[in-house]
Amino acid sequence: MINYAALDDVSLLKLMKNGDQEAFTTIYNKYWYPLMQHVMKAVRIYSEAEDIVQEIFVSIWKNRDRLEIQAALSTYLFNSGRYMAIRNIERNITRSNYLQHLSDQLDNGGVPSPETLLHMRDLEERIEQAIQSLPDKMREIFNLSRKEQLSYREIAEQLGISEETVRKQVSNALNRLRMQVGYAPAGLVFLLSVIPHMHG
Repeated sequence: MINYAALDDVSLLKLMKNGDQEAFTTIYNKYWYPLMQHVMKAVRIYSEAEDIVQEIFVSIWKNRDRLEIQAALSTYLFNSGRYMAIRNIERNITRSNYLQHLSDQLDNGGVPSPETLLHMRDLEERIEQAIQSLPDKMREIFNLSRKEQLSYREIAEQLGISEETVRKQVSNALNRLRMQVGYAPAGLVFLLSVIPHMHG
């Protein structure tokens, strides 16, 4: 009878690749908690982290016969967790509940995870590039609205145009940004408001 608890990761992987469910269960029990902690540092939402960890282990079992792990198993698992956590952030960042969670975290003095900060900095660069590509007048109006925080009336008075023109220009700018950056206008407005605070 095999003493699975006494086996090293290399031996467990060999058995698992041959369909040994007990070997897989041993790996799962050994790494579930540390991997969960690792992913939680990135996504900060328990249910999201749990789904990611579960998906990693399901994938390992389903693809066991063609699984090629060159590094240590722990390194493979943690790298997979990091990659999927970043993918999760990218996928969820436009969802209102995720944005609300991030907003609440910032309002309460919380510090976003390094992965979130990295993604947000990359996103900031993409948004800024998209803003710079706007037509001159549209960019001027958009910057006065979003960066200078002027009201539509103040912008209209400053530029000698109607409030309706300002409103349309801002709306058109957000739609152009959505096309280039890939986020809905509501999400863009939120991101434009919180990104500066995430550098502090």
